[in-house]
Amino acid sequence: MAKASPTENRNDGHLKRTPLDKFNRELGAKMAAFAGFELPLSFEGVIVEHVATRTSAGLFDISHMGIVDLLPAKGHDLGIAAERLEKISPISITDLRLERMRYGLLTNDEGGVVDDLIISRHDDRLRLVLNAAQTEEDLDYIQQRTSNLAKVEVRGDLAQLALQGPKSSEVLSQFSDKIDDLNFMQRHEFQIDGIDCDISRSGYTGEDGFELIVPATSVERLADKLLQDERVVPCGLGARDSLRLEAGLCLYGHELTARTTPIEAGLAWTIQQRRRVDAAFAGAQIILRQLSSGPTRTRVGISALTRRPIRDGAELKSTEDVAVGTVTSGGFGPTCERPVAMGYVQTEFADAGTSLIADVRGKEVPCEVTTLPFVPHRYQRN
Repeated sequence: MAKASPTENRNDGHLKRTPLDKFNRELGAKMAAFAGFELPLSFEGVIVEHVATRTSAGLFDISHMGIVDLLPAKGHDLGIAAERLEKISPISITDLRLERMRYGLLTNDEGGVVDDLIISRHDDRLRLVLNAAQTEEDLDYIQQRTSNLAKVEVRGDLAQLALQGPKSSEVLSQFSDKIDDLNFMQRHEFQIDGIDCDISRSGYTGEDGFELIVPATSVERLADKLLQDERVVPCGLGARDSLRLEAGLCLYGHELTARTTPIEAGLAWTIQQRRRVDAAFAGAQIILRQLSSGPTRTRVGISALTRRPIRDGAELKSTEDVAVGTVTSGGFGPTCERPVAMGYVQTEFADAGTSLIADVRGKEVPCEVTTLPFVPHRYQRN
């Protein structure tokens, strides 16, 4: 799941560093502040890294993400903890099978998104991977709602890498041919060069790829091992952002906020039928009403009709000069070879092909609504 926008930072002057910080700097990383961390913005350049991920394999340090294990409290079982977590999430958790994963959301009582996350099922626990900027808030929210029925364990002893791209499976299959047997959103434990790796077929670039959770003390050795393969290129936040934007994937703080509902965000697919029927989660009344009747605004793709990029925050207007929405993410799409963006517009202006005007620093940029994603997903499914 790992997501990034290189311009964001909530903790200037007190930036955290990942276990790969020294390694990244020795590789020549240009550093940037993001979510209270100092992380690589790029190594060889954003476009080089973007193209490498689309055509070969890109390696990303995503150790800033919050890794949290949810275990049953003494005298309770994991099912009880899962049931309680479902009270603040519209995804189905109690029926999540061993070694499977789901992308999902935490919601508040107003139907807004507290965070998006990946949840996976282990033998004795549920593992949550949270956005770095939201981890503390998420933990408070989870602990308040799970009370004494679950034990929350922050895994600061772990680090995480993402190996993304069409050749990522070939790279990892050198260490175990069974890694390629994983399907999208499935995980298993493997060893690479003697390092215990919790490997999932997942990622946030739209490409086939894997995420590897490993002991923080071993992550540098693993990263070095993977980069010895000439097909693998080190990548930073810049490429990560342009890749997820082309793939039409949401970023918390941009497409997702505490005031944005899953239905507005186009994430109704994350709410399984059982949860729609039981309606027993935070914000259910508002979310299910929108699911039935439709929201007043919705997330769409935006394509500029000139070479000028449309950045987040730009106002969107109709051709009659009426304000109809706002851009939430935007930039140049190297694969598309043109500027691309996402934003929210009133539903009557959400049809693909609808002409709009973006106000970019006082200049009017013609654009049109585009179906998402800009680049088709290439996940490995059965």
